[in-house]
Amino acid sequence: MSVLSTLSVFFPAYNDAKTIPTLVKRAYQVAPKVAKRFEVIVINDGSTDDTARMLYRLKKRYPCLRVVKHAHNRGYGAALRSGFRKSRYAWVFYTDGDGQYDPMELVKLVRALKQRKEVVPIDVVNG
Repeated sequence: MSVLSTLSVFFPAYNDAKTIPTLVKRAYQVAPKVAKRFEVIVINDGSTDDTARMLYRLKKRYPCLRVVKHAHNRGYGAALRSGFRKSRYAWVFYTDGDGQYDPMELVKLVRALKQRKEVVPIDVVNG
């Protein structure tokens, strides 16, 4: 189904040690299904729990995982700005690091893009 040429996936994370491993794993499962090239980024927004240690473990399993670290908690907006700034690819998907949304839903969003018949370019898909 690879519809997108490139895709950046990022997760702003604050004290999300319990949920971030599943999100990263799912990102690495779904991204190759929808994009030819992709990257996965986690913005650790000054977490005080085991998020940093968990990201270190995840980097061993997924060497291409990019981690952006804020030395202290700068807030959700700053984490989003860092994620968008660090994203290198044309399409960007993000969801919160608390696991509220399943990254596998990306397949549905990309499918909606593929089914479009209009010629008007798309700037945002929101679900």
